[in-house]
Amino acid sequence: MAWSYGYFTELNYTHGYYPEMNPAMLRLACLCNAVEPQLPDAPSYLELGFGQGVTINMLAAASSGSYWGADFNPAQTVEARKLADASRADIRLFDDSFEEFASRKDLPDFDVIALHGIWSWISEKNRKIITDIIRRKLRPGGIAYISYNCLPGWAPVIPIRQLMSLYQDYGGGKMSRPIEMIEGAVQFAGEIAKAGSFYFRDNPFARHHLDQLTKQGRNYLAHEYMNADWHLEHFSDMVRSLDDAKLTYVGSARLLDGIDAFQLNEEGIKFVSQIGHPIMRETVRDYLVNRRFRTDIFVKGPQMLPGREHRDAWHALTFVLTTPSIDIPKKISCGRGEVELPAEKYDLILEVLSDDDYRPKRVKELLKHDKLRKLKPQDVVDYLTILTGAGFAAPAQIPSEKVKEQCRALNRHILQRALVSMDLHHMVSPVTGGGIGLTHMTQLFVLASSEGKASAAALVSYVWDFLDSLDERLVRDGKKIESKDENLKEIRASANKFRKFGRPLLEALQIIESPSAGDSSMAAAE
Repeated sequence: MAWSYGYFTELNYTHGYYPEMNPAMLRLACLCNAVEPQLPDAPSYLELGFGQGVTINMLAAASSGSYWGADFNPAQTVEARKLADASRADIRLFDDSFEEFASRKDLPDFDVIALHGIWSWISEKNRKIITDIIRRKLRPGGIAYISYNCLPGWAPVIPIRQLMSLYQDYGGGKMSRPIEMIEGAVQFAGEIAKAGSFYFRDNPFARHHLDQLTKQGRNYLAHEYMNADWHLEHFSDMVRSLDDAKLTYVGSARLLDGIDAFQLNEEGIKFVSQIGHPIMRETVRDYLVNRRFRTDIFVKGPQMLPGREHRDAWHALTFVLTTPSIDIPKKISCGRGEVELPAEKYDLILEVLSDDDYRPKRVKELLKHDKLRKLKPQDVVDYLTILTGAGFAAPAQIPSEKVKEQCRALNRHILQRALVSMDLHHMVSPVTGGGIGLTHMTQLFVLASSEGKASAAALVSYVWDFLDSLDERLVRDGKKIESKDENLKEIRASANKFRKFGRPLLEALQIIESPSAGDSSMAAAE
């Protein structure tokens, strides 16, 4: 068999960043489930199947830990090493197969072993190799993070994937270039649906899913659907498969997934509350929400936190907003749709977190704040969990000078890359220990700011000159804006919003140097 073992390598994987893989988020997820997060401040971290290496590089740059990664695709390893060379963080990246990596003699014991999605796309042999790596090299108390496609949510889509795979093998796909093959496979499945297929008639979700495929990026479709191996399993099967690695399920890395009020209706909440066994309960929850993707955290030897220690661990945490308060919605999107949070609590917490130009704040400080004194301590904890789970806040740390320099170096690389590419949608924060999502225009504003262009007029001129030099224009509602005046109007509105709301937040996150740079903001949270 070829070195790729049936994994689709003709098109590059997407440049995604996955915040739930951040050690700070893994610690918080454990804490949300009353499990002691046994991760040191400088963890030894392994990612198996790192793709383009965006996540592992951002975590390594923003952490005092040691990071290792294996991805057998040499083209992706080259790309990942460019980011590593920029930050000069403590990171080792190998283009080994999992079998080759498992046989290395220089591997340390790891505090975290993480794999995003790859479990669904590899052979049974490789899944057993990964399980063996976890069994041998994850230290007692360590965390395994495994995200994967799951049942029952994917069940209606299995025949669509089969049709696309058949086209690849027998329908002319082998003679086509990669993009043409993907286009042909999607079109082939669509033609079957249009030909009066009873399958698509009787399974409206499958037809809806097929329609959505036409709108998704072809690189994503290639890696999601066109691998030789495509493994789907129920949560309970995943738990059994990891028994040999001595792992115990703790909870989801996506915090909102673990809150029944955000996932289930009243009948579902009542039904689940009657199920005693945790594996059965979690499997039933998957059926109630028709879950398609899981982000599971397992621990080798979890220790439950007694009530007082659990409370003290929460009070010691520090949080920071990661989204300007003006952009945080009043309704939170979740499994059951949208949940509107009570303004008398939610708005107050947002207001306090925004105080002092978004300065990070310790939970203990929040509980004593005059505006929040009337709230119960559990209310504050609950809303911080919700804000973090929704991606609007994050745990914060006091970064070392080395970490801050690593982040500055990686961000300089990302900003220069923004002049020629739009593939990286995050910059790295030494305060959160990971990536922060930023639009391409915001990255250009940050780049202009780094060159001393602070006024709105200067920011607008910088972005317009960039667009005009490439003969590009902004897009609104899916349509290109041709008029120069309309482009300038859009850029000006974004620039004013950036100066008023975006820049103060990015200074608090230390993505932009603030006029009073230093640790004083974090020290105030002590």
